[in-house]
Amino acid sequence: MISKSLTKIAFSLVCASWVVFPALPQEKLLSPGRPMEKAIDHYISQGWKEKKIQPAQPASAETWLRRITLDLEGRISTPEEVQAFINDPSADKKMKVIENLMKSPAYLRHQTREFENLLMNGSRGALQTYLTKALGENRPWDRIFKELMVADESVEQTKGSSEYLKARIKDLDRLTTDVSVAFFGVNVSCAQCHNHPLVHDWTQDHFYGMKSFFSRTFEAGNYLGEREFGVVKFLPNKGKEKQAEFMFLTGKKVTPPGMTEPSKEEQKKEKELLEKLKKDKTPPPPAKVSTRAMLVDIALGANDRGFFSKAIVNNLWHRFYGHGLVMPLDQMHSENPSSHPELLEWLARDFAAHGYDLNRLVKGLVASEAYGLSSRFVGESSPLAKDFAVARLRPLTPMQMAVSLRLAGQQIPLKETAKRVEEADRGARGLADQFQQPGDDFQIGVTEALFLANSPRFISECLPEGADKLVTAMAKLPSSQEQAARAVLSVLSRTASDNEKAVIASYLTQHASNPLEGCKQVVWSLMTSPEFRFNH
Repeated sequence: MISKSLTKIAFSLVCASWVVFPALPQEKLLSPGRPMEKAIDHYISQGWKEKKIQPAQPASAETWLRRITLDLEGRISTPEEVQAFINDPSADKKMKVIENLMKSPAYLRHQTREFENLLMNGSRGALQTYLTKALGENRPWDRIFKELMVADESVEQTKGSSEYLKARIKDLDRLTTDVSVAFFGVNVSCAQCHNHPLVHDWTQDHFYGMKSFFSRTFEAGNYLGEREFGVVKFLPNKGKEKQAEFMFLTGKKVTPPGMTEPSKEEQKKEKELLEKLKKDKTPPPPAKVSTRAMLVDIALGANDRGFFSKAIVNNLWHRFYGHGLVMPLDQMHSENPSSHPELLEWLARDFAAHGYDLNRLVKGLVASEAYGLSSRFVGESSPLAKDFAVARLRPLTPMQMAVSLRLAGQQIPLKETAKRVEEADRGARGLADQFQQPGDDFQIGVTEALFLANSPRFISECLPEGADKLVTAMAKLPSSQEQAARAVLSVLSRTASDNEKAVIASYLTQHASNPLEGCKQVVWSLMTSPEFRFNH
């Protein structure tokens, strides 16, 4: 008969195997030296062959340029940029565009907003100051993770990093869930009250094991502190109250000092010290052993970093391709496999091997042929989103929408692009408030529709008159056909079709008595169209 102790050990080993997100044998993956975009195209096309899927055609040059400019700088491409790209005969012109966009100040601004939304979505507080510095220096993702978790405000380079913890420190349950979702692609909140009913990976031990790493952190005035002691206790599904172990999602455990409750005298002394520090506006002394730092060490360990690497790869893939390799993004576990497990494994390995370089990852993801497919599919039925055989329509973020609207209403010489983009960005924040942050189930709301239809602010900011403004320049063109072509190229970043030019020209001819007003109506109709509202 098997003893109870052996049974317990066997059960623990089974649980440990559950929680490790399935890792594939390295010999089954493409070689590490393969260019990232080539590896992506290999694995994606392999899926098409297995499913006998005929993918969409490559997107037109104009569509690709608009897409990449929206993704990297958060704005539409200008008519001058479109013309320069079309006229460039070089074979590597796409890579040149990617590299030039990634060098621009607008790239840093847009990436900062995207990462702030990823990390602070639904939370008060702001990480812009910290992220601008961190991303501007291209700090590795593992370093950013560490700086946010340890949050040492005494170091100039990490000023502002504590905002991540401060925004959540009064609710440790939420902090636990948010960290697990953002950095590990795992939502353990369902295991808070009981073991997850559908996913064997997640038990109460996992939730409270993760919570333990934050249990000693507290707010002390404007500062964060960390105690030398503290444990988490919880009521399991069955049995008596239980003390949680410090345990990572993979089942890896550590035992820091201070695992016993302090005496009343020790609690009294700590309270007096904290009150004095708060009165003197002095930060608490750092803990001799930081359990948050221990979490970072475990999460980045060679045998446990799979969640960390795969989560950010999956998030960025979702941002640029409109659908994650694992969906939903916060359900990365053994019972929810990736649509392309070898690709996710290869990308995660490559990301870690190259020092968690975010810019390198971004560049590889958008340089692939799969990224450049058309969003138009010619066939009986469109492939599933998880096949990545046709580009997904992605609603613009509030700032993408606001900046693009302001730029579309202007005439911008190529040499002034960076300056005018910065000006549009600076003035777009109020306009951005009129648009909602999109999710996977995005639908245009009534508030946005009414704003676009009736707001004087929209007219004044997006359809202004002046020597360097679109509607004024259009009205001065000698023919309605030229006016139509200018409108479509400026607003939709592409050449108008003959039919579009004919329809728009007909409308403008009917309003020839007031050409400026006619031009405004045409530009307004293009700005409020679905084609403008989405990145396609």
